[in-house]
Amino acid sequence: MIMGRETKVELGIVLTRASTGYWVKLYTLDDGREITANELAERLECSVITARARLQSSTNPKHIFRSVRDLVHGDKNLMNPNTWYKDPMIRLVLSKLSHANS
Repeated sequence: MIMGRETKVELGIVLTRASTGYWVKLYTLDDGREITANELAERLECSVITARARLQSSTNPKHIFRSVRDLVHGDKNLMNPNTWYKDPMIRLVLSKLSHANS
């Protein structure tokens, strides 16, 4: 345990007191480092949900601390928001829906 952290164990889960005063889960990595999801989110500049997902899926520091990829805009697989209704598959679905509702 890191010195100066207030910790407790409930149902086999190590908790630490966050700066907000709430008890949060303390994750231990393979190299012995201890970190919370909030601390990881702040360090990676990502959401707490992303940080928590990483911490729950792995204890490998290389995986945990890898950079968060930016969303790639302009992907050719994305549908153009101005012409989506012209796509043949969308037209087929819309025609089936209109016949089903008739």
